[in-house]
Amino acid sequence: MTNNTKSAPGTDQSTHIAKLAEVFAQQFLRKDNKFFDVDHLGTPLSRNDVEMMILNRIAEEFPEVPVSNELLTGLFETLITKRHTDRARSIQVWNGDAVCLPGDSNRLIMQRGAVAANVWAEPGYRQLKVNSEDHDVFAEFLAAFFTTEAERELFMNWLAWCLQNEASKPAWAPFFYSRSKGTGKSTVCRIMSEVFGVENTAVQNNLDKLTQQFNATVLRSKLVISEETHLQQGSSKGNAIKTYITDPYVLVEQKGKEAVRARNYTCFAFTSNFLPDWMEEGERRYAVFDVDHEGRSGGAQAEEFSALVGQVHAALDQPEAVARLYNALMHRKLPESFNAKSLNIADISTPIMQRLKQTSRQTILDQLEEYLNESKFVVVPQSDLVQHIGQELHANANQTRHLMNDLGWQKVNVKWGSKDYARSLWVRPGYTVVSGKIYGAGVDGDRIADHLLAKNPYGEVEIIE
Repeated sequence: MTNNTKSAPGTDQSTHIAKLAEVFAQQFLRKDNKFFDVDHLGTPLSRNDVEMMILNRIAEEFPEVPVSNELLTGLFETLITKRHTDRARSIQVWNGDAVCLPGDSNRLIMQRGAVAANVWAEPGYRQLKVNSEDHDVFAEFLAAFFTTEAERELFMNWLAWCLQNEASKPAWAPFFYSRSKGTGKSTVCRIMSEVFGVENTAVQNNLDKLTQQFNATVLRSKLVISEETHLQQGSSKGNAIKTYITDPYVLVEQKGKEAVRARNYTCFAFTSNFLPDWMEEGERRYAVFDVDHEGRSGGAQAEEFSALVGQVHAALDQPEAVARLYNALMHRKLPESFNAKSLNIADISTPIMQRLKQTSRQTILDQLEEYLNESKFVVVPQSDLVQHIGQELHANANQTRHLMNDLGWQKVNVKWGSKDYARSLWVRPGYTVVSGKIYGAGVDGDRIADHLLAKNPYGEVEIIE
């Protein structure tokens, strides 16, 4: 039921209508006789739905405006019924497109007589017009979270650059790893989410939503946080993520619509309790931070760190505190050596990145090839090979097939020795195995069992001298 109170003497009813129409014309779209809230594009609305929502929003957001039937009639005619050229005060036709334009406060983007929806929204704290700077509690937390000052500075520079250049994107992403739980990874993610804007952030477990077929919602977020990230080396998901981190344009797809090529503004951040040993040698898309510290759950400083985490979350609950942190980051002076578009792993390499380098696929591949050549193996049982890769090279045994294929070795299942069942065997390039016999340079139908000339730490291995 509407309030029939007349406007106060001297108040211009048309002024209220013009003001409200300009506000709500930015909040709704129309298409095929349906209406859509710009913040909920997946839910079609009727005209009655829209009128009731506008009425409620007037009561909540403009309590000083006296609501009357006259005002509502004039407002809805201006917004919906009348055809006029004042596009700022008329609900426009949606062309079905949604774009992410960080830093652009316009929610509607005019495109050839219709509009696209800008899914990026200015975070509410930025509208408070807070001018002061303060990041003391956050700086204290980050000092405890990172194990070295250099790592903390690298992350802070990355975060500041992303906010100072919101209409651009970095070409690498922070990856927070800790074997222990309770190290504050989720708290760091919340800090990022709040300064970018919760409405502009997509948080997901692992990478399923990001790499699935219909990924438009995720890829149209300014910040994507993937928690509990775990990949297999050489997986298609890993290759897709590399593209999303670096490429300025990506293919996005919505259910029921054709995939479209869209500008990519997304920043990424990853967390995991699993060592990311799937990363390749020379990987420049991730800055990996080992954040296993004494404040972790069960650590010597767990109680103090937990209290600090509580203070951070309490501050993040206050928009004014987030605004002061944002101001501090916006005024942070970045060193000339910092490059958000390229991670120089020769100069910037954290301790955990050095460790990963030693266990990278290329390094393991070289070590495995050296081991096979030095031992002059011609055929190797897969069971022995798996043990060597796991125990001596400290690599994931699941890599065995990929590593041996890269080296050109062939896998066969044959019966040999005294066993009456087939066993998996890897055969050196240039050699073949037929009916339990080896053919190639230096051998001509020799039985596999006859080539068991030595023992390795795992059992019998076929060696050709």
